[in-house]
Amino acid sequence: MRLRAAPIDSLTMDDLTFAVRWSKRRRTIGLTVGRDGTLRVLAPARVPARKLESVVRAKLPWVRRKLAEFEALGPPPAPKRFVDGERLPYLGRSYALALVDRPSGSGAPFALRRGRFELSRGLDGEARAAAVAWYTARAQALIEADVQRYAPVVGASPDAVVVRDLGKRRWGVCEARTRSVSFHWELVLLSPDLIDYVVVHELAHLHEPNHGPRFWRRVEEVMPDWRARRARLAACGPRQVV
Repeated sequence: MRLRAAPIDSLTMDDLTFAVRWSKRRRTIGLTVGRDGTLRVLAPARVPARKLESVVRAKLPWVRRKLAEFEALGPPPAPKRFVDGERLPYLGRSYALALVDRPSGSGAPFALRRGRFELSRGLDGEARAAAVAWYTARAQALIEADVQRYAPVVGASPDAVVVRDLGKRRWGVCEARTRSVSFHWELVLLSPDLIDYVVVHELAHLHEPNHGPRFWRRVEEVMPDWRARRARLAACGPRQVV
């Protein structure tokens, strides 16, 4: 009786090491390069190790180009501090933050008013949570409107649209089985055309669950410049759309 070898969780090619993630849903082998230098291989379950190595080796020139591009961008921006004068992003622009005195019950503790972000003074450790709640509410409204606009064009309407924290790896997720699409609330920090790209990407997955040629043809029918948008999205951080 032959024992099946355990799937590898990393792969080293030359001087590069990739984390390997296996999925029963995938049909093709994909590579991702994060702005922080994180390298991942996304592989269908049961792909032979030799084929995996062959595909990754063929993609090494592309991987090195992406790493060089991210290095040229410099380090990722430092985490935001919720202090007077800090600039916070929203829909591709940045706005100054002002700490203000606001009586209890007078409205949201964080909001965009008169061309600046206002944060109630004295929130201390709760400041970020107040900001995230505001961003999430705005993202839900904007993304739902985007889905309504693009669903007829893509030819796919989800049963549910969810906005939440998807972690550091994902901008969007499509669950074809439940016909639901989920989006990271941080999309609302980006320019509207990048939000449009992620929405179209996830809606297209309701037709095609993988990233094969038919999937990209459907995306291109709706958004001919998707490659340029995808490249700009990749430069924003290590998250991916899946």
